[in-house]
Amino acid sequence: MGYAEVVRAATTEDRMSPSTRPIRPIIAIVIALVAGACVGKTPATTVPSAPSSPPATVPSGPPTLAPITGVVSASSDAWLVAGRTGEPGVHVILASTSEPLFDLPAGIPDRTWSQLLTTSTDGSTTAVRDLFIATDQGGTSQTIDGAWQLPTIGADPALVGVSDDGKTIVLVEKRPPGTASGTTRFAIVRRALDSKPRIVELQGSFTYDALSPDGSVLYVVEHLAGPPDGHYQVRAVETATGSLHKDVVVDKSGGNEAMAGWPIAQARRPDGMVFTLYHGAEHPFIHALSSTDAWALCIDLPATGFDNAAAATDWGLAATADGAALVAANATLGLAVKIALPDLAIGRSVTFAPSASTAITLAKFGHEEGGAVGRRVVASPLGSAVYAAGPSGIVSIATADLAVTGRLLEGVPVDALAVTPDGRTIYALVHAAGRIVKLDAVSGKMVGEVPGGGFDRLFAVVPW
Repeated sequence: MGYAEVVRAATTEDRMSPSTRPIRPIIAIVIALVAGACVGKTPATTVPSAPSSPPATVPSGPPTLAPITGVVSASSDAWLVAGRTGEPGVHVILASTSEPLFDLPAGIPDRTWSQLLTTSTDGSTTAVRDLFIATDQGGTSQTIDGAWQLPTIGADPALVGVSDDGKTIVLVEKRPPGTASGTTRFAIVRRALDSKPRIVELQGSFTYDALSPDGSVLYVVEHLAGPPDGHYQVRAVETATGSLHKDVVVDKSGGNEAMAGWPIAQARRPDGMVFTLYHGAEHPFIHALSSTDAWALCIDLPATGFDNAAAATDWGLAATADGAALVAANATLGLAVKIALPDLAIGRSVTFAPSASTAITLAKFGHEEGGAVGRRVVASPLGSAVYAAGPSGIVSIATADLAVTGRLLEGVPVDALAVTPDGRTIYALVHAAGRIVKLDAVSGKMVGEVPGGGFDRLFAVVPW
């Protein structure tokens, strides 16, 4: 297909001992995060918001989180994908014991968590490996001349670059920091790793943005000289030929303002819609890209708290379980926006107090060197709620009307969240203590803790 043509419910069985229970991967949803945006003067009109509350903040002292008796109950256990400080890659661990099942390099898992795509560079060559996670069968591999790596979006370290059908891989050339060059190179690789990759060389400064679902079109962000700061445009490359299409992907609403901003997060749908949230020059935007038909639409988000540089980048995106809406939330600023799909229109925008306390001031949080440590905005598989983590704990937001229905770990900074497929349990990575705690989603109570501590990454619950 050329350029111009161009959640689920899961049931789990009672768990057996890790030593006796067979591994049965169950399909998991993996949402890639990337970036995109536009510039505008004023946010789009929305339905009336809930009454505004004064922003809350992080306590001046260190967070306090009382110890609990016991650990995660084995009767309601889970396999977590997490990492520890100073250790490369990630581990698949049993929550009740912290027992590792697999040690995995950084890479991109498939939807069943049965395969992992990874790259490693040794001198002047790069090995691309497609590993089988849950078996001893190894996997396929290919060596490519040069130093290459899977791309990322903005400051988010989550690896991307695989088409939705799983057949096409895009790699970016690895260069030492500060290396200047008038060209940008990408490698187009077949997932089968059975043919020579196509090297695409573009004149100028480009970064990866997205792939069409069938991998026929690579979308790239071309960085342009300002003004405005962060000026960019989206271009398309035919992966079969490596040719850059002459036309720029433009806003189909007819807006003629320059696109400018810095990527924060991205959500991708199987139908080819890619939603990238940008920190723009005056307020945040969602840049909606149809990667099948090569058009875009910009959706303005509220500018509240935009002058707080750290808090303004704490946005996250999550699709509701039924796929009918996208929720953008910022627990630090106390903002939530619901976007109806496929209308791409804001259905509701609300403000809420980030914490019950009002004697706190917002502070820089969750953006140390190394980037994000997991998803801070996640949707319940039950479809009833979205959870947003921030420096004042976790806020439970009803997907129907964006009402705040609960607060968990109030006053405790939380870096990342993962929810079990039955929607009953939330695992939260506490910011300062390196602890992963288990929370009851209904009561909000802390009911367990993963032994050992020292965690700095929490990416997913894998329901095997």
